[in-house]
This record gives sequence, structure tokens and C-alpha cells, in this order.
Amino acid sequence: MREDLNYSEFIERYLHGEMSPEEVIWFEKEIEGNIHLRDEIKLRQQINLVLSDKDVLELHEQLDKIHMEIMQVSEKGKLTIRRAYGRIYSAAGALALVVLGLMLFLQHRNFSNQKLIDEFYSPAVASANFRSAGEMHDKLVTAMSYYKEGEYAKAIALFEYILKNDSTKIGINLYSGISHMEIKEYNTANERFQRIIQNEPNPFVESAKWYLGMCYVLTDNRKKAVEQFKSLADANGFYRNDAKRILRRIN
Repeated sequence: MREDLNYSEFIERYLHGEMSPEEVIWFEKEIEGNIHLRDEIKLRQQINLVLSDKDVLELHEQLDKIHMEIMQVSEKGKLTIRRAYGRIYSAAGALALVVLGLMLFLQHRNFSNQKLIDEFYSPAVASANFRSAGEMHDKLVTAMSYYKEGEYAKAIALFEYILKNDSTKIGINLYSGISHMEIKEYNTANERFQRIIQNEPNPFVESAKWYLGMCYVLTDNRKKAVEQFKSLADANGFYRNDAKRILRRIN
């Protein structure tokens, strides 16, 4: 994923079905790892829906009519031209207000998501409560050190190596999932948290539900986020009160 790449042309080609199959595969991988790109695509899709609405089609017809009036000004002269252009500005202004309102709505929604993350999210504290020996112990200590220092890509490589060789260390999925969240690999993070939940009972289920809920907030999937936070709010656990506070904000 390249954060500095200008995606505008690619977005238009993607939305209009003008990409080759190879380009679609590449671009959808970019979308998966870039929340800002996803937001931009959602905005463009919403605007396209607005522009195809009946009222906007009527607006286009009105503009075409005004254009024809401008072409027939020989009898009324400049006054007709000024009036016609005034009507164009009014019509275009109405369209601009529709699009601006939509943009403000989407920005407010995304800002609300970010406020939830800013207020409630932080990576879990690195734990030393995992028992291992030999090579696995050394790799786990190093992985936790990378995690604590915020070097998440390096931590992931070691976490995944450990899980591949010893799937019984279910709790490592929590730190791997959080690390994937930190580098915006939300789908993989989701899979790691789900793996813990599917293997309950274990001591990491509650934390996995919490971070899975956060992952859904980050990807703007509020319905699934609510499911996770409601599960925590209904339980008598560590995250109960914060889950209730989030639900009040979301609802």
C-alpha cells in the first residue's frame, strides 16, 4: 500500500468498471489496507447516487433548458443573459448544497468513529504470562519487545511463526491481531480475534471481543461493533462499563 499515491483516477475507473481484472485485484488489496481510500470510495459512490437521483436529473434538464434560452437572446439582449445565468447559478448552487450536505454527513460519521477510537482504544499491555521454552521462548520475548516498542510488523512476523509451530498458544492471536490493527490490516486482525472467540473458553475471549469491536468501528461496520460491545456490556467483566458507554455513543 502506498499512502502517497494519488488514487483519484483509479477510483473513477474502478467505480465505472473500466479496470482490467489484474488492476481490480491490485486495487481491492489497496482498498483493504487503506481506510482513507475506503472512505473516499464511499463518498464517491454516495455522490454518484445523488447525481443519478430523479431530482438531479430534473436539474440537468433545467440547465439544458437555460442553455437553450441563452442561445436565443437576440430579442431580449443582455438582460435575458444575466437572468439565465442567474438561474444557472441557483441551480448549480442547489446541486452543490446537496453534495456538500452529503460530504458533511459522511465526515461527521467518520469523525464520530475516530472519536470513539481516540477515547476508548489503546493496544493491550505486553504480557509476560506466556509459558514457553527454548527457541519459542526466545522468539516470544523478542516479539513482545517489538510489540511494546511499536514495531508491529516485526512483532507480527514472530507471532505468526510461533502460532504456526504451536497453535495451542491461543493468546498470541490477541497480540498478533492488535499488531495487524496498528498497521491497518483489519481483515487479518479480525481473523485473529475470531480465532480466540471460537476457541472459548479461554482467558482471552473478553479482550478479543473488545478489540474485535474496535476493529469493526475502524472499518465502519457499526452493526457488528454493536454486537460485540453488547455482548461485553451484558457480561460482568472488565470491559462492561466501557462497552456500555460506547453503546450509548453509537446509539
